[in-house]
Amino acid sequence: MQTIEANISIKIPDEYVIIKRIDFQELRAEAEKGVTWGLADMKRELGIPKSLEWIREVLLKPNRQEIDRENGGWCVFGEGRGHRYSIQPSGARKWFEENWKQIDWDEPLEGYE
Repeated sequence: MQTIEANISIKIPDEYVIIKRIDFQELRAEAEKGVTWGLADMKRELGIPKSLEWIREVLLKPNRQEIDRENGGWCVFGEGRGHRYSIQPSGARKWFEENWKQIDWDEPLEGYE
């Protein structure tokens, strides 16, 4: 096996800063304190490639026991038409990262097959 060593310079524009990942995560967590997401915010921020209805019916409702604020979770379920879901960003991020592999991304939305 051959190894090549090289020294390179990369110019970083003045409007950018390089920081450690942990510092970035702490800054993001701090910025999200006191913030509440709706479903569209959760979809956008977590990069969920599904419809809002799929998120509600396939991702959230089946996991209600675990994620409902009434049980110590991070989601307030909107009941009925016109009632919004309220989602705590830090709790949603943590749960999503821990459960991503268990999510069946191919599960169809009932009644829309």
